[in-house]
Amino acid sequence: MEGEAYDSVKESDFFQDSACIEVARCSWDRPVRQNYLQGCRWSPDGTCVLSAVNNDGMHIVELPADLFGKEHVSDARPVDLLTSAVHVPEGGLVYDYAWYPAMNSTRPETCCWAASRQHEPIQLWDAFTGALRCSYKGYDQFDEVEAALSLVFAPLDGATIYGGYKKSIKTFDINVPGRETSSWRTKSTASCMAIASSMPDTILFGSWNRSISALDVRSGESLPVGNYAPENSHTAGVTWIGFAPGTEELFATGARKDPKVLLWDVRNLTQPVRTLQRTCATNQRVHLDFSPGGQWLISGDTRGILHAWDLRDEDDQPKEHLFPLHWDCLNGVSFHPHGPIMATASGQYHFTPPVDEDDGKSSAPATTPPKVENSLTLWWIGKGVFSEE
Repeated sequence: MEGEAYDSVKESDFFQDSACIEVARCSWDRPVRQNYLQGCRWSPDGTCVLSAVNNDGMHIVELPADLFGKEHVSDARPVDLLTSAVHVPEGGLVYDYAWYPAMNSTRPETCCWAASRQHEPIQLWDAFTGALRCSYKGYDQFDEVEAALSLVFAPLDGATIYGGYKKSIKTFDINVPGRETSSWRTKSTASCMAIASSMPDTILFGSWNRSISALDVRSGESLPVGNYAPENSHTAGVTWIGFAPGTEELFATGARKDPKVLLWDVRNLTQPVRTLQRTCATNQRVHLDFSPGGQWLISGDTRGILHAWDLRDEDDQPKEHLFPLHWDCLNGVSFHPHGPIMATASGQYHFTPPVDEDDGKSSAPATTPPKVENSLTLWWIGKGVFSEE
């Protein structure tokens, strides 16, 4: 999908009909398999969505052809039931994944993504065939391969992959598979990372010990972001960090089992400029995402509700739109790179009651079973055409 087709789309039109129109869905409906999703990310060219599914590997689904270049969608449009165009089978828990920034479907050599899985090095996967292209191995202090817990591509050209580890951040040359090219020791685990194209030598990373740091790769020095005061930090491990597009002066952070979403200004790292609220009662990573123009910040929550904040609202608490989209935890959100479409991912781990070995029945008292919804869903968030009903 070419960006020129959406020059007329204004982000001020997003969510203005107070409705998100479901246009497509792909589901994993077997509760016993615990096939909950782990976030979702649109490809840079907007043709497909990548997601990880617990116990079922990584999947790519394609945007329905009739939505390319659309200016509006009717709520009477049938919901497309999608199947995976590419499936990489389960190979361990997926810690993180990221698209190659220059990915373009008209150039197959650029169509790939990097992923880090449990007990595996960082691996580069082909988005057309699902084949493994190559691996990038980070080594610990015992010279043994360890898995990266987070990863990010260099934003300008994607020529470098940065991997976040328990006590280090390492870089890999995408054209030279194998061992890391450089490494910086860190005092805490890099559980999530972000790099701004305007500041390519600075890595922002969050940690499971609640801290957020800015690493200068030229000097190897780290600066703290905020502190451990309740108003200037998260209350649990940081699981998401990302820059707003445009000037990239603003970035947002989120944490597990923490209702706060903190907005920071890179010119003042001592305290957040805004604190937003969501429901996050899970250790699972609950994603956030900025719209391509930077006007909107969206997040899911464990109740299945989408939060959409209009950041052009100058008030301390910007205008918030709430949309109940899923029955289960809404853990993944992703804006289409140049169209009024949004992808969401749902599901979470559900504990099963213990079984009495004598009679084969559950020994727990009868309770209402949880509503399980493991789905990757596409939504139209621009101008809609609504029926009279």
